[in-house]
Amino acid sequence: MRKISIMLFAVFVMAAQAQQITVDTSVPVKLNVSSKQSFISEAKPQKVEGLSSIQRAVGYITDNNPDSITFKGAYVGAAGTYPVAAEITAEMLEPFVGCKVVGVRLAAAQSLGKTNVFLYPLLPNGNAANDGIEKSQRVYEGWNNVFFNGDTSWEIVEGQSILVGYEYNETAAMVEAAQGGICTVGESKGNDFLIYNDYGNGLAWYRISSLGALCVQLIVDVSNMPEKALELQYLDTGFRYKKAGENVEMYVVVGNVGRTDVNSFKIVCQIDDLEPVTFDYQEVIREQGNSQKQPQVLLPFNISVGKHVMSVKLLPEQAIEPTGNKDVLSTVFYVYDKFVKRQQNYVEQYNSQNENMASLVNPLFDQAAKDNETMILVNVYDKASPLAIDDANYLHDLYAYTVPSFTINRSYFPGEEHIAYDLNYYVELYSSIVPGIIKDLVSQDLAQPAFSTIELTPSYNAETRQLDIEVRGNLVEGGLDIMGIPAVTLMLTEDNVPSKQVVVNAVTGRTSTQQNYMHKHVLRKYVTSPLGNQVSMYGSGNQFEAHFSTTIDPNWNVENMTLVGILTRAADEVTDDNVMQMDVTNCCSVRLSELSGIKTVNDNGDDVNAEWFTLDGRRVASNGMHPGIYLVRQGSATKKVVVR
Repeated sequence: MRKISIMLFAVFVMAAQAQQITVDTSVPVKLNVSSKQSFISEAKPQKVEGLSSIQRAVGYITDNNPDSITFKGAYVGAAGTYPVAAEITAEMLEPFVGCKVVGVRLAAAQSLGKTNVFLYPLLPNGNAANDGIEKSQRVYEGWNNVFFNGDTSWEIVEGQSILVGYEYNETAAMVEAAQGGICTVGESKGNDFLIYNDYGNGLAWYRISSLGALCVQLIVDVSNMPEKALELQYLDTGFRYKKAGENVEMYVVVGNVGRTDVNSFKIVCQIDDLEPVTFDYQEVIREQGNSQKQPQVLLPFNISVGKHVMSVKLLPEQAIEPTGNKDVLSTVFYVYDKFVKRQQNYVEQYNSQNENMASLVNPLFDQAAKDNETMILVNVYDKASPLAIDDANYLHDLYAYTVPSFTINRSYFPGEEHIAYDLNYYVELYSSIVPGIIKDLVSQDLAQPAFSTIELTPSYNAETRQLDIEVRGNLVEGGLDIMGIPAVTLMLTEDNVPSKQVVVNAVTGRTSTQQNYMHKHVLRKYVTSPLGNQVSMYGSGNQFEAHFSTTIDPNWNVENMTLVGILTRAADEVTDDNVMQMDVTNCCSVRLSELSGIKTVNDNGDDVNAEWFTLDGRRVASNGMHPGIYLVRQGSATKKVVVR
């Protein structure tokens, strides 16, 4: 997309030098930023001189100083009146739902005379509603508190963003002196500095970049917020699988979301219905401040193998019960005794044929998979890509905070923001180290315990293109208590698939579309349900088997295909609520190139499908056999054959 830059000029008091800033005029700004796109996740209320004890300033505040101004004197460069504003997103306002906005704070670099200050709620389509609030008041140099008339206020409602700003009047004298009246703070982080004008794409809001957030804030009445209240802002109990007698090392972030300081607090931890363990902290947490703690709870040596729940709650000062639903959290973990080594690591990459970064990432992942036998790679394309399959769309919704990104065994690493990772930053700047990073991540996960083996035994009929698959496995002692009856997911991938790909030249930075880009490890089909099929247990109750059949599309090259099998817990659906429990416990794969066209002759001279193996497990063709002992499987029967 071509961008036209229109220069606005700013004079910064701190440097006494003019600085050019740009307006992104390619398209009008879409104002209702969703939570996934928002650059700001919270707005901490601050006490301000001139506000009452129950009023707080809420907005883009840096260093906890509501009066902070980073730049002064920005100007447009042409005399006229220009509405300027900032979007206070619904995500930022979420802690203040039910509170009322009673005014607006704004900072000016010089006296602006009588100025119209406005507040408008944003509709789902991104347009401002007509039922906002406006107030005209003289604005002087520095911070100004503009209160609405009488009992006028705006109630903050869930899911609604607010546009707040003022009509900035730039005089001819300002233009001549190259000294405007606009103040900003911090760094630009989204729709935090907007201007309403026509820059060739219609009269609309456009983003001003590289200057910071406009110095405007909401004045919020917080009287309906609790006086003393704590919030569990983060809880992590480390790796999900633990052994009896092990210390559960937690990381807890405690936030003060009340109206006054909290002088002490308790963290109460409880495993299942066992006796709670209480940690007392004689520590002051300032209003809207937080504290990080690392309590440890010892797992009893007689704790049972299987699923357990750790519950954590917070008590401010002398409170007996929590003050709200955000100061109680729980997380699931699993206790194990026996385990098996992982056979392979399942690496699932969330990809896009329309994202040029993929052209830099793909070769590095392909090479890592080629160099590492323990890594099986599957590329899952987003719904806008020609190679996408509908059954896999749910994976992007759950994991792909960006593309390309990837998970290893769909498991969460403690302390990470997401289950998925991305290496896009490193690919752009330090591509040579990326294969090593992938290798280290895969090796790290390979050391995690698995609780069942999985064995795939496929047979393929080249004439009918039917693929039959026998799946077998053994759960460790206690495995059923950890996993329940497992679900197996079978997938078919294909290498060297020609299809379009947006690519980027790493030297020039230019992008283009390559129509016959060779894609590898492409997810072609689920043989089972995408969420897996529950298997049948037999024997002593810890062994399972299942049989599946599928027909391979005639447009796919069997010689380039791989059968991939993974084991997970069984689930009717996977959502944000249970995604942490849906990690892959084991994985294996078989290249179909080893199966095509295998036949033998029985004692009567009739042609029948069969599979021949050496004693060390290598598959071999049935014709031209060297002398030796072989294993031959026909249907469900396996026998030894001596070739002389």
